[in-house]
Amino acid sequence: MMSRPPASGTLIAHLRSVTRPAHDKLEGGLGLLDELGIDSYKAVLSRFFGFWKGWQPQIAALLDDEAFTKPRRRLHLLAADLAVLGVSTEALVAVPLCPLTTLQGEAEALGSLYVMEGSTLGGRVIQRNVERCLQGVGHASSRYFNGYGDETGTMWRLFLKRLDEVPEGDMEGVGRGAMATFDQLGMWLSPSRPLAEVSKSLMGQWWAR
Repeated sequence: MMSRPPASGTLIAHLRSVTRPAHDKLEGGLGLLDELGIDSYKAVLSRFFGFWKGWQPQIAALLDDEAFTKPRRRLHLLAADLAVLGVSTEALVAVPLCPLTTLQGEAEALGSLYVMEGSTLGGRVIQRNVERCLQGVGHASSRYFNGYGDETGTMWRLFLKRLDEVPEGDMEGVGRGAMATFDQLGMWLSPSRPLAEVSKSLMGQWWAR
């Protein structure tokens, strides 16, 4: 019996195929590779913080693997970056939490993690633009986009190894989790919609599922 190709082949190709349009749309809408000012950068980071505040504990609970998820937590990096930009602890506590309650099961959680882990690979391109636009302040407030630093490649390979363990029958679930995350990120990070409105909309999606 032939073994299933590794995740770096079949599953990753599937994920890239189903998420490419959503990825391109999200990347183009963030404006992080355009000219940035302090206020616009702070607003984007604040929305990322709200997303991670809801997403991080949910993924940890769904995967139930502390050794795997703990090193991948990045909420604290966003908190540190926002502190450099003058956002107080009280203001961070008040940032609305993204209600990522549509994810179900380990396969969908891994698909969601694929989106966030994949973002570390291109994060340094964003980091360089932030530093170019904001100079010293940008350098001090872009730890989140530096991902895992010199360990970024290693962490990505370890994640691919985890995907290798996904049963073939769960591939669609991984894809659903990735697409749901791109959809929710797109809504949550949209600067044209107030977070309270987005939160209510996402909760409606949860109850409708």
